[in-house]
Formats: sequence, structure tokens, C-alpha cells
Amino acid sequence: MPKKKKRARLFEAKIFAFVIALAIVGLFVYAYYDTMLLQQAEGAILDTFFRIKTGRESRAVQEGAILAHKELKLSDKILIIGIDQKTLADYGKWPFPRTRHASLINAFSRISDQSNRENALFLDIFFIDPDPITTNDAILVDSMQNSGTVFIETVLNAFGEISDNDPLKLRQKALYENYGVIRNISGSWKTLVPFYSLQPPLEPYGRAAAGYGHANFLSDADKIYRRQPLVLRQSTLIKTLRLDDLTPGYSVNDAAYERLAWQDNLGITHEIETPLSEASIKRLTERMVKEAAMRVEDSNMDGVPDDSYYVIRHFRDEFVPAITLSLALNYFHSSVDELEVVVGSHIRIPRPRVRDEETGELVPYVLQLEADEFNADGQLIKEGKRRVVPEIRIPINNQGQMLVNFMGSRSAESPDLGPQTFPVRSYSAYANRDPGLDPDSWRRTLAVRDKILMVGAFATGMAEDEKPTPLGMMYGIEMHANALNTILMDNFIIEAPEWLNLLVIALAAFLIAFISSQIAAIAAMAVLVILVVVYFFGANMLFDTSAYVLYFASPSLAAAITFISVVVYRVFTEERDKMAIRATFGKYLSPKVVEQLANDPPELGGTDKELTVFFSDIRGFTTLSENMTPQELVNHLNEYLTAMTDLALDYGGTLDKYMGDAIMCFWGAPIPQPDHAVLACKCALKQMLVLKKLNENWPEAKHIDIGIGLNSGIMTVGNMGSKMRMNYTLMGDNVNLGSRLESTNKEYGTGIIISENTYGLVKDKFIVRELDNIRVKGKNKPVVIYELVDCLESIEPPPLGVAGKKK
Repeated sequence: MPKKKKRARLFEAKIFAFVIALAIVGLFVYAYYDTMLLQQAEGAILDTFFRIKTGRESRAVQEGAILAHKELKLSDKILIIGIDQKTLADYGKWPFPRTRHASLINAFSRISDQSNRENALFLDIFFIDPDPITTNDAILVDSMQNSGTVFIETVLNAFGEISDNDPLKLRQKALYENYGVIRNISGSWKTLVPFYSLQPPLEPYGRAAAGYGHANFLSDADKIYRRQPLVLRQSTLIKTLRLDDLTPGYSVNDAAYERLAWQDNLGITHEIETPLSEASIKRLTERMVKEAAMRVEDSNMDGVPDDSYYVIRHFRDEFVPAITLSLALNYFHSSVDELEVVVGSHIRIPRPRVRDEETGELVPYVLQLEADEFNADGQLIKEGKRRVVPEIRIPINNQGQMLVNFMGSRSAESPDLGPQTFPVRSYSAYANRDPGLDPDSWRRTLAVRDKILMVGAFATGMAEDEKPTPLGMMYGIEMHANALNTILMDNFIIEAPEWLNLLVIALAAFLIAFISSQIAAIAAMAVLVILVVVYFFGANMLFDTSAYVLYFASPSLAAAITFISVVVYRVFTEERDKMAIRATFGKYLSPKVVEQLANDPPELGGTDKELTVFFSDIRGFTTLSENMTPQELVNHLNEYLTAMTDLALDYGGTLDKYMGDAIMCFWGAPIPQPDHAVLACKCALKQMLVLKKLNENWPEAKHIDIGIGLNSGIMTVGNMGSKMRMNYTLMGDNVNLGSRLESTNKEYGTGIIISENTYGLVKDKFIVRELDNIRVKGKNKPVVIYELVDCLESIEPPPLGVAGKKK
């Protein structure tokens, strides 16, 4: 038979599965760097981890099991003062007159024991426009100056333009002069998000405040707020240039954080690398012609443009700290000048110090790691473990963002209304307690010693200050509190580096490729599900215990896509293999056996198996051929061979070959048949009966007489031949013995002779007559031979699908 075209080794499922995995890894690498799809998926998983963690801790707190553990992750120095419904009921519609804020500040600053003062008082309130009553601004500014602890915020806008002489810029300079800007910055600072306009507080407020910071939060691609940019880039326009004025070698002062940029038709700003070269100017020109609009000038206002050109902008960048970073620096008695910012790596606060509650002196910052143990009387038995914090190292990404470690869902307005992550007190409860100017009427304390007071909206609909977070909607002031708590407690979420995430994706894809190419699809799917579930709990445990974020969605998705792809490939290749098997065996196996082979392919090649071989030959063929023309002989033989071959196939036999008028068949391969000898014997008897009926319908001159020889034993079966042409056939001494037995029929005048080997396998089911103990040509050892006479049971062909199977 023709040799089946062999598939290249590369395209075998077990090998090509890895090619599929490699392609999928490449696709995920592209998605990682060029889209936000993977980051969005991972964000959703991170939200799930947050909900699992806070849900578990919340239950544990309610049950009283690990209350101390939860408190150890929450700073007791943070107190939220919420402008809540009670406050709105007391004071009316927002915004309040600024004298209300002055009363709040005075309530905290006017205490008799100044050592009981707050560490900082942050007002998450805009002071961009003057109060309708001018004196109110003066009263509030005076309170801020007298307090010395008030921090205010500035807001940076992504769009717009501002120059050094702009009034808003002058307001911002008041903040810079009073508190400073971040100067020790390294790394790729141009990857920080640029902001081109400002909404700073009025200048008197900027000069009266103890500190400032930007209040911006930036959402992820899915509009969820998970990060706070601790450093933002505020860009001031120095001058504008004409594109055609640029020359090779033109540069800016990189050390002063200057840069060139241009805007496209959508208003998006694009950086220009300097120094310029002829090639870079040419590329810039080509791109601006396609994507940017020209500035048109009509100096004489006659409606006819006098000039038009492309605009290049020259910016100077300054780096503004987040309000939470400023509050943390103040708490640690540090300053922006001591900060070390490495964009894409970390922000370092060296040697954090806090004021000792007993002595008032500055001491190294210490964090408690384990809860203290007390007896039933409340006496301390054992102090929990603590550690000195030599530095605060805040992990940030290329945009200067810190992943906020949210500690719980939005807090209720009061403990009576529900759980609170951070303690929340009503604004009016303090603002109503301004004792006035007389020191004799001042209280000794308001129980806020060394606390960071955070004042902001805490009533639904009061302001656009509710944002979606991993734990649901949350007021802006509590988002700031979570960010500040992350820094104070040195409780940062560490994101796995890019290389590790990509490595996990690759490992997942290649592991599933290996598994799904080796075992059945159902089993591989079960393994995939188990691995994904185990990995989910492992990743969640890593986040819960070590605040380490390892990608989960991407590796799982890569594994699932790999599994589907490999299974689909296997289906197509196995279908092609089935087609090849049908083409290979369809000519000499029954259709039902071929279908079994297609569903359960055999191991092709030379193998030794116990089989039964069948030989039949026409006696007196020469005489028969002399009585017919060649065409008549062919037609007559075809009728005979068709009948005999169909019977062999009906009994589950494999047609080996035709040798002139002789037929060679065998049982037991390629599909194993435990009763191969029984099937062969029944087939031989049935052939004799069918031949008798054929002879009855033929003229006597065309009668055919045959002899059949059967032998069982170990034989070599497989594809044999040359590379150009192969046959699925048998070899071995037992094959030769079967052929010898067929020719031996002439000597004994019998129709069917079986060997002692075959007899041993069928003796309980057939009637035989022992003939002789002979030495066959080519064999030294005598063989007992038997004539097959009849069968003790039905010799009809077995039902479809059970040929060769035990009944």
C-alpha cells in the first residue's frame, strides 16, 4: 500500500503545542506593553483580593478574634473630621462662610496645654475664590497663621497653559516659597504625568499654611481609583518657538527640568527629545504636518492671514508632592528637601522621627508588629514585637504613583451608624467649640495629641468628592486617609516586576501546553481548573500576608487560551490522522474495524503479537484457467475473491494480500482480538459453505475447490517495505507454517487444516480430526495437524462492533 505522508515532527501535537504557547506568550507580551487590557483585568483581581481581605478582617473583628491584628495595620494618628449630614443640618447649605473653618481651627489651636496639639490639620477644601465677605478670608487666614498646623491643597489640571507671570502661577509660587518643591529627583522624570494649569489657593492662604500638596487622584484605565500620584509634574510655559526656527544642536537645560513639546490636533502634548539633529527635525516636521494645526496670525486684522507656522513649546517642570506625602513628611519631622525620588522605583524618607509622648523629644520611628498581652486586670504581661524604621521607602511606578493599601470600605458617619475603618467625627462637633480669645476659657485638651486631622466632605451629594475604589465608593478625604495610612504604617503593596509577571505568564502557557498535549482533553481541563484555583488562593495568600501583587488574571487567561488552542489543534490533527487511517486500512479491513482504529489508533511499526494467520488457495487453478478466456477468468476470480474477502472482513479479519488466486488474512491486529483463532476458524468454515453455494450456481467447468491453512502464534506485524511503498503485513516462522498447512491439504484430501497451536486455542468450540504428526518443509520440529470439521456453536459473523472482543 502507498506510504502515508508523514507529518513533520514540528507539527506533531506534542511539539507544536509549545509553538502555540510561544505565540500566545508573544500575544500577551504585546498586550502587556501596547494595551491596557491586562492591567484592567489585573485591577479587577486586585479588587477581589481587597474585598476578600477586608471581608475576612471585618468578620474577625466582629467576632473579637484578631482585633489587635487589624489595629496594628491602622495608624491611631489619623482622625477624619467629616462635613457630614449633622454639620449640614447645623450650618445649612455648603459652602459655609469661612468663619466656620476659622472656628474649627481655633477649637484645636486654642487649648491651654499646647503639648496636646494636633500634628497637622488638613483642610480638603478649596480656597480658590475669595469669600463673598472679604473679612471672612482675613479671619480664616489669621486663624491658620496662629495655628501653625494647617495644610491646604492645590489642584493641578492636565489641560490648559500657564506662564510665570500668570496670577495663578504667582499663587502657586507662594506655596513653593513657603514649603518648597521636590528637587532631588532622578530616573526617567519625563514619564511623570504632566499638568499644564493650576487651581491653587489664594495667595494669603498659601503663605499662612504650614504646608501644602496636590489633591489629585488618577484613576486606572477602568476608572477605578487604586493609586495616588505622590509626585506630579507641573509644567510652566517659558516661551513658544516656531518649528522652522529650530536648528540642529538646539537643546534645553535638562538639569533645570526643561523640555520641548508640541500639541496635536486632539490637544495631546508630545515630548521632543533634545539636542535636535537634522534627522529628528525632519521627522518632527513630517509628523506635525500630519497631526498638528498651524498657528495663524493676522496682525493688521484685515481678515487675511499674515503668517502661519507650527508651534513648539518650551516648558520648565516643577515637581509637586501629594498632600498625603506632605503630611507624612511633617509627621516624620522631615521636609521635601530630604526626599529622594527615583521615578519608577521609590520615594525615600530617611530617618523618620516622631515626638516622644512623655518627653516631647524627637525619637526614631517605631512600628508595633505584635499586639501587647494583658491579663484580666488590664495589666501588661508581655509587650508585642516592635521594629525601628530606619527609612520609609515608598514604591512608585513610572508615573510616580503609589498603590494605596485600602484598609476597609467607606466608613459610616458615626460609630452608631455602622463600622468605621478610620475614626470619623462630625465637623460641627468641633467647630462649635471655639473657646474665643480668652486663654482662661480654653480647654486643656481635645484628645487629638499628635494626631493628623483630616477635614473633608462626608455627606452624599455635598460635593463631587465620591470616587470608585477597590472597595466601592469612597469620599475623597477617606481615600487620602488610606493613602496616608499606607505611608505611616510602612504597609506598602509591592507589585511584582514586569519580568516576573511575564515569566509567570510564559510558565503558565508552556505548562498547560505540555499537559494538554499529553493527556485527554477532559483530564487536561480538570488539571487546568485545579491549577487555576490553587494559583488563585496562592496569589491571594501572598497578597494577604505579604502585600505582594503577582499577576493572576493574565497567566490564567494565557493558560486557558493555550489549552483551547492546543485542544483545537489536536482535534484537527487527530481528524486528519483518522482520515489517513481510514485511507490506509479501509481497503483491507471492514468499515467497523476501520472506525475502531480511527478512534483508537494502533502503534504502527513492527511489533510481535500472538495472531492467527489464514491462507487459502484454489486447487487446480491451471485447469480452471484453460477452460476460460482471460476476461472470463478475471471476472470469475473477482466474484470468488469478493465473496471470500467479504467474509474475512465480516469476521473482523485483516486482509493482507492477494497472491494470484491465493488469499492471505490474519486476526489479532491492528486491533487486539483475544478470540482471534476462533474468528479465523469460523471464517474458514463459513467460506467453505459459501463456496459450496457459489459452485451450485456455476457450471461444473467453473467449480472452484480450495484449501485453507490456519496457524496461531507469535508473529511480527507492521508496516513493512520501502520508503516509497509499504504494506501492513506479517512475517515470521508461524506465518510460513500457515502457508505450508494450506498446501498440505492436497496430501490429505482435506479442506481446512489447523496447527496444534490453533487447536489449543479453539479445542473447546470446534470438532476436529487429528491428521498426523508431520515435519513441514523448513521446520525441523514435528507439528501435530488437525482437520477442522465443524463448530459446536453458531458460525455466523459476530454483530457489528464486537468482532474480536470477548463476549
